[in-house]
Amino acid sequence: MKQYDHFGEYMFDLLFAPLKKGKRAVNQFFIFFKVIGRIFDGLKEDTLRVRDETNIATASPTMLPIHGQDRNMPRLTGESVEGYRTRLAMKGIISEWSGTRQGILYVLASLGYDHSQIAPVYEQDPSRWAEFAINLGAGSTETVIDISKIFQEVQAVKEASSKLAAFTIPTKTTCFSMQVGGTISCVVTLPVPELADHFDFQSAIQLGGHAGIQSVITIPEQK
Repeated sequence: MKQYDHFGEYMFDLLFAPLKKGKRAVNQFFIFFKVIGRIFDGLKEDTLRVRDETNIATASPTMLPIHGQDRNMPRLTGESVEGYRTRLAMKGIISEWSGTRQGILYVLASLGYDHSQIAPVYEQDPSRWAEFAINLGAGSTETVIDISKIFQEVQAVKEASSKLAAFTIPTKTTCFSMQVGGTISCVVTLPVPELADHFDFQSAIQLGGHAGIQSVITIPEQK
């Protein structure tokens, strides 16, 4: 089947052969369809663009905040374009599973932490039956590294009667959360290996816990 790049060419080709005789440059039908065809070509481009912009997967970065307004999901500080796109796309399934363990895991996955784990605290302290701890695990290249934002997103979907007790997070996230400060009044512990002397220990701390693998942030009592 013949392919056409422009609507005007297609319309002209539908004419009977006698009407297409002569040079196209002076053929009145060709001139007419060429002019009209430009309008239809523009409408086609606009239609395809609207289709792409109304789909989160194909929307331009400029359009994503509009989708976020519809879902009450503004872009987080430091969140990449593709990370924001993923979080918007997961809004439906997160809402469906809100209030459940799986819902929390979906939230963490939407923030770039696909290998997160949730552990109940009652296994260590039976009196803390409603508390749970989160191990974020290794994040992807699109992770949100602001721990206060991660905390807020988890708080929005967790079961109302439960309580987030602690985070175990990658060091790169911890360093950023230390700069963020007291949004959730975190206490940060950076583990370091056995060191030869006090000066080696000081050096490790100055590097922001470079020698440490993970850091634990305890969530304080909420008033």
